[in-house]
Amino acid sequence: MSTAFGGAMAENYTSPVIALVGDNAGSWTKGFETNHQVGDFTDSWTFSYSGVAADATGFVKNLQNSKSNIDFYSATLNGVALDISNIGKKSEIEFFDLPVNGTLNLVLTGKAFGTNASYAGTIDVTTAVPEPTTYGMLLGGLGVMGFLARRRKA
Repeated sequence: MSTAFGGAMAENYTSPVIALVGDNAGSWTKGFETNHQVGDFTDSWTFSYSGVAADATGFVKNLQNSKSNIDFYSATLNGVALDISNIGKKSEIEFFDLPVNGTLNLVLTGKAFGTNASYAGTIDVTTAVPEPTTYGMLLGGLGVMGFLARRRKA
């Protein structure tokens, strides 16, 4: 998990560009976390991946304890407002299948109560990569069409 610690009383955190870790199946992911002291904050997280058109899914949740808490005021991913839930000491942000292509900018605003209030999250980006069987069926279909075209000429 990529860890970044930032923030203090009413301070904001801006991450460096964080590269999402990818696999060969068109999927990239990265975890992140930070903590704050008492006060309002605006945190900006920037993530990058290969840049092909894809969908982003993720969550952010506060790490509550008896001495600290975080309430989120707003959250956006590339300017799109995300759903927020603040119930008691449980605050969370979730998003599903948001179209992205390249750099992701996650901006969170909120308020920290108590010392060392923290939150953590994960971003997953997935492309629509065809299954190997899809390519097999495509090649098989082209083979049949070629066979039929050749047969008609004869």
